[in-house]
Amino acid sequence: MKRLLLIATFILLNRMAFAQWTVGAHGGVTSTHIDRSQAGRIDENYYPLLGYDFGVTGNYSFNSWFAIRADLAFMQRNHRMQRQLNYLSPVYTDHLNTYLTVPLLADFSFGIERLRGHLLLGGFAGYWLQQRVKGITYGMTDYEVFFNDFDATPSFIDSDLRFDAGMAGGIALSYSLTAHITLSIDGLLYYDLVSHHKGYPHLQDHRYLTTSSFSLGISYNIPKKEQQ
Repeated sequence: MKRLLLIATFILLNRMAFAQWTVGAHGGVTSTHIDRSQAGRIDENYYPLLGYDFGVTGNYSFNSWFAIRADLAFMQRNHRMQRQLNYLSPVYTDHLNTYLTVPLLADFSFGIERLRGHLLLGGFAGYWLQQRVKGITYGMTDYEVFFNDFDATPSFIDSDLRFDAGMAGGIALSYSLTAHITLSIDGLLYYDLVSHHKGYPHLQDHRYLTTSSFSLGISYNIPKKEQQ
């Protein structure tokens, strides 16, 4: 047993001796779809909206084909609610939601020395930082229906669940410009396992977000002598 433990320790230390730290930054766009229960009005339809995704990336490579990647990103997960009744067709609400998101991904890479493909699999946790709503609402008198623009940043209420978590994965392509500078293109999908709305005591109103993110990144491979 002791011999096996020593062998395992030796293998682990040997792997760590060849490990490589990489740090970088990325920026791009997101598109978010909301999956909502039937608790909403039947005349409401939901559509994706674009947002931003930017942050920093850390990557710890165990060998030439496997690494662990962690990001810290500010991400918008936006969607639109559009009313569909004839006289209310101009009415809509854009929900602009900003999250602090931390994905943790296993990075399996393949390809030639400078050009590599990546398969990314893992999960994420996040925190809902801010919500903003804007669009067109309506009012009525005895004689007419009128419409007004609005733009507000409402406070969070008890039914808002600000913690977020789910599965994440995607693909990436990286190109090494030099021994220490790498450019990359990422395509990631974030799939919620936590609703961002708690629902009501007698009415379940779950709302799950699915976000696609497309970003460009640049990273610096830290020389081993700088890591020591």
